[in-house]
Amino acid sequence: MTPLQTVLASVFAVAIPAVFLLVIYTLDLYASRTFRLVMLCFAWGGIGGVGLAYVFNTYVAIPLIRNQGWDSVWLYVAFAPFAEEILKSLVLLYVSRRSEFTYFVDGAIYGFASGIGFSIAENFFYIIYFPTAGIALPLVRSFSVCLMHGAASALVGAAIGRFRFQKRSGRGLAMLGGWGAAILLHAFFNSVAKTYWLSDLVGEVAVVPVQVVLGLGGVGLIALFITLGLREQRQWFAETLDRKSGVTGAEVRAAQAYSSIDDILEPIVKQFPAQADQVSKLLLHQAQMGIKRKVQQQLDDEKLQQQLEKEIAQLQAEMEGLRKEIGPYVMTFVRAVFPEGMLDVWGRLEALAISSGPPDVKRWAKMLEAKEEGASQRNIFNRLQQG
Repeated sequence: MTPLQTVLASVFAVAIPAVFLLVIYTLDLYASRTFRLVMLCFAWGGIGGVGLAYVFNTYVAIPLIRNQGWDSVWLYVAFAPFAEEILKSLVLLYVSRRSEFTYFVDGAIYGFASGIGFSIAENFFYIIYFPTAGIALPLVRSFSVCLMHGAASALVGAAIGRFRFQKRSGRGLAMLGGWGAAILLHAFFNSVAKTYWLSDLVGEVAVVPVQVVLGLGGVGLIALFITLGLREQRQWFAETLDRKSGVTGAEVRAAQAYSSIDDILEPIVKQFPAQADQVSKLLLHQAQMGIKRKVQQQLDDEKLQQQLEKEIAQLQAEMEGLRKEIGPYVMTFVRAVFPEGMLDVWGRLEALAISSGPPDVKRWAKMLEAKEEGASQRNIFNRLQQG
């Protein structure tokens, strides 16, 4: 390859998988995962996972295959999938013990990050060992092999997250199940690329498109898992926020409506853009608190429970600060000028946490909730002054 081709190949090898990682990363509306742990998983996949897999394949799998006289295809459909899926997901055993790992949504994201890190490092191996392949090699791999690696590791992370609240034996079975699914996906994908059954069936030209479809399909599957997980997390809010923190039903619905926050906040953005951003942050904090309370209830690890208790207290303090920054004037103004039919929407957005706010905020929020339909803006301000 020319220097320019090498640069372009390197850019494709990194940029395309990274874009898919960013897409998966942003699917988590409630942002339970942290950038730091995502980067840790990414780095492990690209350094630790690749390094250990290289050692295993080079010094264990390949010599064993040669000594036994087996076909080299066994490396791709048996040994490599087994070793790589286990080794690149070892970091998930550590991450799953962190408070930032709340549910299988986070597990899928952390796992996907590890798989993408692994695949990017592997891309450079192929660029070095097959320099005559040009730009096409990293381009095709980025839409096929890389996505397969990400999806396979995400399956492991999702399995760990889904069953992390089970007894120890249940968590062990979940880990084995996740590894089994990842290994099967990896082995099937490699069988498409390294054996001739598919090319004999549909023709050699169709093999690459099938690989791309499998890669994109894996990403779609993980996106579906995340969507289902977010739906279940919304159910958590009603279970935890009402019972544990005295949050009003309107606030619970506000957190559940966070996925459509931009549309709902549009009228506020036009009048009070700074406050609209603060309201969005308040709702996100509320959603995170509901998730953390649910996790805290189900964990049997006392240390993690205490850590979550501190994080919940911090969220409550930040929410109180946001409420003060928003201020009663803006909240009352918006409530008053919204047309009929939109008041309920605003109630979903922010009714203020009566039980956790200071006395003046409690009183103001109660007055807003007690506002009769059709009451004038002037009457609201009179109530505030009289309070």
